[in-house]
Order: sequence, then structure tokens, then C-alpha cells
Amino acid sequence: MMFKDLTFREKSALVHITALGLLLAFTLAQIWPFFSGYEESILVVKPFWVALVIFILIEIIGHSIVAARNKREANAEGDERERLIVLKSNYYSSHLFGFCLIGYLSISMLFQIPFLNIYFVFIIFVVAEIVNYSSQLILFRRGV
Repeated sequence: MMFKDLTFREKSALVHITALGLLLAFTLAQIWPFFSGYEESILVVKPFWVALVIFILIEIIGHSIVAARNKREANAEGDERERLIVLKSNYYSSHLFGFCLIGYLSISMLFQIPFLNIYFVFIIFVVAEIVNYSSQLILFRRGV
């Protein structure tokens, strides 16, 4: 599977997966020192703003390049198959998001870990979105 062999929607999903994967890796790298005993490292919020700006730039640049190379497909309306794929992938990711969020909040209330909630909720959201776009890519390739 070459990048040029992919359709516009598959390339778009791949850009989303790449940007979200980099955002997830950066987020995990930022909170990892907290688990090593450096509690004050988690209080720094500035790198997350930088990460979000870089994420937005990757999304804008990536989708601009993909749309410029596939003008006809980019402006086309989605057919019934594409809408079904999006619905199925949203189904998978929303169930994963709900299950992980409720599970994490239950565990954090049980063990009283309130400090990292926002970071783990953010990580759960990013992982659910990666699952969303990965399942879209897989379903587009399978031809649902």
C-alpha cells in the first residue's frame, strides 16, 4: 500500500492519525517525569499549548497538501458507503471513549487520584480519536 494509491478520505485519515499520534507521544513524554518522582513537572502547562499549536499546524498543512493534490475528490460529496464507514468508526471510538472514561474516573475516585484527571481524560480522548481514524482507514481499505 503506497501513499499515492490511497483515496482522499484515506489520506485525510492518515494525516489525522499522524498528528494525533505525535500529540499523544508528546503528552506522554510530558507527564512521564511525574511518575518518576518529579511532581512539579506536571504543573507546567506551556508545552501543551505548543503541542496543540504544532498539532493544528500539522493538520492544516497536511490537509492542504492532500486537498491540493486531490481537488476533485476533496470537493466531492460523501456517498452512502463513506457515511456508513464514518458511522461505524464513530461507534467504535465512542464506545472505547465512554468505557475508558467511566473506568478511569471510577478508578480515580476509588483510589483518590484527582490530580492527573485532566491529563488522562485528554489521553483517553486522543486515543479514541486515533481509534476513530484508524478504523476509518481500515474500513475504507476493506471496502465495507
